[in-house]
Amino acid sequence: MKQASRFMPKYEPRKASKPALIVFFAIAAAIVIYQAWYLLVIAGIALLVIVWSAIDQPKVERHFQNLCKERSGLSICEFAREFDPKVVDTWIIRAVYEQLQAALPTKENVPIKASDSLFDTLMLDEDDLDLDLVEEIAQRTSRSLEGYESNPYYGKVTTARNLVLFFNHQARANAT
Repeated sequence: MKQASRFMPKYEPRKASKPALIVFFAIAAAIVIYQAWYLLVIAGIALLVIVWSAIDQPKVERHFQNLCKERSGLSICEFAREFDPKVVDTWIIRAVYEQLQAALPTKENVPIKASDSLFDTLMLDEDDLDLDLVEEIAQRTSRSLEGYESNPYYGKVTTARNLVLFFNHQARANAT
């Protein structure tokens, strides 16, 4: 019998290898030493990002506070009831719910609905979904990302429901 999803391991980020870090810092140092104006450009871009974030953050926080008020009393239980546990792996349901909450651009603990748009309602960035979130969910659920192009939900993941169903159609990763 499969272990209950509440006992699923948490996501463990992989650490960068020491040779990769050494190469990265060597390249960065060479750029700074030989082309100091690059440093000014990078500092300018960083300053713009910080200012833009400071302007935009109150709007984002207000959006999530309103969602929390509207969804008072909702939890992972209501999210899980949207799926048939005989068809959808409960580990996937829990991993998607928890990793979506961790990825939200707020400190609020926002109840997530299966119908939530990942980009409009939850305000996630497509790059975050493609680069981070998918990898985290795959690791936690022991699902492989190989052959994702043949998944019927490939290119259609715009809601939390579709994200769950995408992973439910992925093959289990081979134990190593």
